[in-house]
Amino acid sequence: MTTYMVLRHSALGLIIGSLLVALSGYNAWAMHEKVQCRSCHVFDAEAKDGVAKDLLVPRNTICLSCHDAQQDFSGLGTPHVINGQKKLAGGSFTATLDSDNSGHNMLTIDEDLGLTPPGGMPQSEFNCLSCHDPHINGNYRNLKTEINGRATLISARGDANFEKNLYISGINNFCGACHQRFADGPAGGNGGSWRRHPVGITIYGARHADFRHWAGVSNRVTVTEFPTGDPEATASAQVFCLSCHVAHASPYRDALRWDYAQTPSGCLECHSF
Repeated sequence: MTTYMVLRHSALGLIIGSLLVALSGYNAWAMHEKVQCRSCHVFDAEAKDGVAKDLLVPRNTICLSCHDAQQDFSGLGTPHVINGQKKLAGGSFTATLDSDNSGHNMLTIDEDLGLTPPGGMPQSEFNCLSCHDPHINGNYRNLKTEINGRATLISARGDANFEKNLYISGINNFCGACHQRFADGPAGGNGGSWRRHPVGITIYGARHADFRHWAGVSNRVTVTEFPTGDPEATASAQVFCLSCHVAHASPYRDALRWDYAQTPSGCLECHSF
């Protein structure tokens, strides 16, 4: 957190002066298409090629100038992924200020894990742009279209308040690009070795799931992927990585959607004993 606070105070004046962006339109899925280049990039005034030479400030500092509720002077209504009051679909990094175990920590190096994602190989860095592209790329929420050599195309729909997403396909592969052993390792198995809960399977017809109970639960903790794109087609609902976890971080260990240490409530939405 120390590194984060130093960046915040040393760069805040520069951020306020140079990163206020002007958007003439609004897109709930990718808002950067009309952000002025000079809001983030340094250009050589004498150069004739018009090519950006560098960033004004470090990557995360640029991102947080709009996406941190305590630093956002843009008036753009951006999702505040830290210090915000709204419960975003992707969760909030605020929890990682207190605990590295709460999820992805892009503010400082995780004291427990360093730069090694669980079930993955060590990384050279981790920041906002490890998962997102800064420019429009055609993917949902500007999520990267390739990570570690793996194509990571996402199909999903969001809402203007950033609170609810309808996931259609691609998230399991996206998460698996860094968490390879979780994604590619064995799932389930009759008493055999396994590292993760099965994903990419429907709750309906699953051997160990109670579809009728899950379908009847109102205000579910869990989330599912709908390959048909129709959230009413519950028989098509599939378990995926974000059924139990949030993308950024949560108040609970391992970015879970509920406090597993206190209650198995999320588990019991699909499983009854």
